[in-house]
Amino acid sequence: MKRRFVFLLAFGIWLTLGALAQDAAKPSMKQQEITGTQRFSRKAISFSGVVSDDGKFFVADPNAEVWTVTNPELLQSSHGRRVVLQAQTTAGANEIRVLCVKPSEAEPRSMARAGDAAFRR
Repeated sequence: MKRRFVFLLAFGIWLTLGALAQDAAKPSMKQQEITGTQRFSRKAISFSGVVSDDGKFFVADPNAEVWTVTNPELLQSSHGRRVVLQAQTTAGANEIRVLCVKPSEAEPRSMARAGDAAFRR
């Protein structure tokens, strides 16, 4: 009877320590995620400007300030074009995380005109 009790007690302690070891690793991963997301401001800001040819930089219009884009995969179709971005900024470094990309209204749209070759007969 004593052996069974000692065995159950040791088994219970072993399970408890295993569960505590797994829980101890989780907060540190969550802490890294929290600090990574808190690096950027919570409020999104609108920027208008030009995306660089490689998509890693963004030049804002009013003061020609250069921003480093942390997620350039969102700007793949906008390389070298004028766009309006919704983005979150960092406090110290000139980095932005792009949330939304829209083509700029200042960019001329091609429209059919009555004098075009398609309308001549």
